Amino acid sequence: MNKFALKYIDEIAGRIKIFKLLVNNHCEYDDFESQIESEGSYVSELVTIQTRLKEIADGKLLPKEKFRNITPKKELVKEYEIKTRHLRVYLFHEEKTGRVIVCGGKKITQQKDINHFRRIKKEYLNR
Repeated sequence: MNKFALKYIDEIAGRIKIFKLLVNNHCEYDDFESQIESEGSYVSELVTIQTRLKEIADGKLLPKEKFRNITPKKELVKEYEIKTRHLRVYLFHEEKTGRVIVCGGKKITQQKDINHFRRIKKEYLNR
């Protein structure tokens, strides 16, 4: 059984709180950021994602080409995807705390990343 914790992201302060999800004291989103920074190819897109997170925290509505609802039908907890040309970040909206970032990935691994995101989300919500 995994141990979950939320870490508030101070740099993205706004009306809506944004948290990173830690699984066993490990954050997949931090790994994603580190990977993109070390590869160097999509660093500008990573900055764009961080800007969009700040806009979401401020309550700004973004077009679906940048931020879209990917919640399956009959699912109660909303799921979202932040999009750039090559990168994706997956988060869900937990009513009690705010939006929770689970993981990020590249467009080429999008479906695999969404499946992974949903598995972690489900485990987190059913703990």
